Amino acid sequence: MKPILLLGLIAVVFVTSMIFATQASAQSPVQGGQGYQGGNGTGSQHQFQGTHTPVNGTYTNSNFGVQITLPDGWSGFEMKSTSGSTRVMIAPGGYQSTQGAPRPPITISMSMTPISSTTSQYTMRTMQGLTCTNSTSTNTVNGLNLNVLTKDCTGTDSNENPIEMKSKAETTQTGSANIMLSYRANSSSGYDSQVAAFDSMVNTLQISSPSQAPAVPEFPVSIIGLVVAIMVGAVVVLGRVKMIPSNI
Repeated sequence: MKPILLLGLIAVVFVTSMIFATQASAQSPVQGGQGYQGGNGTGSQHQFQGTHTPVNGTYTNSNFGVQITLPDGWSGFEMKSTSGSTRVMIAPGGYQSTQGAPRPPITISMSMTPISSTTSQYTMRTMQGLTCTNSTSTNTVNGLNLNVLTKDCTGTDSNENPIEMKSKAETTQTGSANIMLSYRANSSSGYDSQVAAFDSMVNTLQISSPSQAPAVPEFPVSIIGLVVAIMVGAVVVLGRVKMIPSNI
């Protein structure tokens, strides 16, 4: 009978170890995801680690309840961060997600960040060495109230070459997330050439009730039941062993 008891105890230890391994796997960061160097200049880059998915046409994100139509001829990728945030980056003719690839001169991005997230919301950054003029306004789209910030920046780079950057961001907040759409160009002429496409895209923004992804329980009920059954069986075996005369 002792071998049976030993096997029961080993099974308990094995299943318990599997539970902890499963939970560690569920909570660990996504492996193999590509990092993205974001920001508006070399002085404001940050790493965005997660998964990448190509996007074009109509973009839908059920987790945040977002649906929006991207401009014709624009495409790029969606990045889902391990922190729960999601960002979409697009450009005319496509936006390459390869780390280290040069940023297109004209881009649109959309960030969706849970309010409860410990990761700060993605904000518009300004390249070092630029002097900016800011203007603010409001916009109403499909019943959504958005705050609008426009930045018109000029300056020189490290080689004293003149540089400029113009951008526009429209932000709103739902009961569960911060959402920002931003448009950026490396020149005022480039900005003027595509700002209508950005405005048209913003006008298609719709936000509905987000879907709630089921939380991963700390200990799956089915596995807990299995562990309990094994433990009860081990106790029964242990009791029988004690009841059997030692001379058997």
